[in-house]
Amino acid sequence: MRRVISGRAPDVTVSGAAAHGRFDAEPAGGRLRRLQRRYAPFLDQTSEGNRRLVLVLAAIVGALAVIGLPELLRAFVWGNDVEIPLRAAAHWSAGGQPYPPSAMQVEKGPDLPFLYPPFVLPLVSLFAGLPHDVVTAVWIGLTVLVAAWTCRRLGIPWLAVPFVLAWPPFAEGLITGNVQIMHFAAFVALLYMPGAAAPVQKVLVPARDAVNGILSAGVGVLKVTQLMPVLYLARRRFRAAIVAVAVLGLVFLAMLPLTGIAVYGDWLAQLQRADDPSWHPAGIPLARLLGVPDLVLAFVAGIVVLLVRGRDSAAWLGIAMIVAAPSLHGYGFLFLLPGLLTVRRDLSIAVAALFLGNYHGYAWWLACLIVSYLLVASMRWPWLRARASADRQLDEEPLAGADGVVSAPPVVWADANAG
Repeated sequence: MRRVISGRAPDVTVSGAAAHGRFDAEPAGGRLRRLQRRYAPFLDQTSEGNRRLVLVLAAIVGALAVIGLPELLRAFVWGNDVEIPLRAAAHWSAGGQPYPPSAMQVEKGPDLPFLYPPFVLPLVSLFAGLPHDVVTAVWIGLTVLVAAWTCRRLGIPWLAVPFVLAWPPFAEGLITGNVQIMHFAAFVALLYMPGAAAPVQKVLVPARDAVNGILSAGVGVLKVTQLMPVLYLARRRFRAAIVAVAVLGLVFLAMLPLTGIAVYGDWLAQLQRADDPSWHPAGIPLARLLGVPDLVLAFVAGIVVLLVRGRDSAAWLGIAMIVAAPSLHGYGFLFLLPGLLTVRRDLSIAVAALFLGNYHGYAWWLACLIVSYLLVASMRWPWLRARASADRQLDEEPLAGADGVVSAPPVVWADANAG
């Protein structure tokens, strides 16, 4: 006689044996609790299971970064971003044009167009007469040291620092000698201190307005769209923002007798040519992927910087700077690193490997989207954040000392399997 299943309760799961007439049903809630018990050791960040998982993932990602380093060395010209300003300064010193329109026809190598502001030229010209190989080696050695300091400032262990430097966003900047390594170091020095589990966002205090103003100017002194930290300060410490603007103005005025004013017109014209969507060396800025003007995204990013508050406001500032960039390469995604380190390690390592560890523009932007989602979701589910035995609250409270370090009571995040 055929047995017919007419229905089942919504909270009951029928096993595979039901098809053969044996009805050993199990409540769905019980199965869920069993799965929670099985995987809880890996979800609780203080557990031995999760620590081992993170170590295994970190070892795999670190090994892949080192294995891929020779390919990066073949793909990028060693010291290319040092040679470009050296040649431009040499041309300018000889009475030539540092911003020739013909440079826009070049798509690779040291003859790419020089796009930094003219006030850089007198400073770089001091080194243009020296052997360029020596200048390049010294500069890249300095950027390696600064990058290592930046990693330590973000709380990355010494043992992991060499592997992080081999990670593509860092490695591309180090190989080419791009000044973005220095800009990112200034960003981290301005906004972060090392913490027990994740970078600790500094509280902006009046005693450090002058230093913070100088650091914020340093983030974008050579790349205008990276001056958003000045806007960030204007919302929180207006005096520090005034210092930043004054520093930039003094640099401009100090170099003006040497450069003249006409060369600034040539620079702006070159920037306008570089804004051509068909110019491939600009990389993968979001504005080009979406087909919208750069100013639209810059405006949106600026609004975000002015409105965002709380312990992740600096991480959102980094994301806004990426979104607003009119020219973007792998090292531009370094500003995503603080936000990435805010997320629990098993997730952040996976994102770093799968989406930022390869050269595919859509993968990079997907990583940015995932980190943004995790930052938002962590407000509802705190277990998504990196966790130590105690974590510090960083919501710009008046308990900070003169050095900007928070002395607020510790906040312990809930376990992943709590409740």
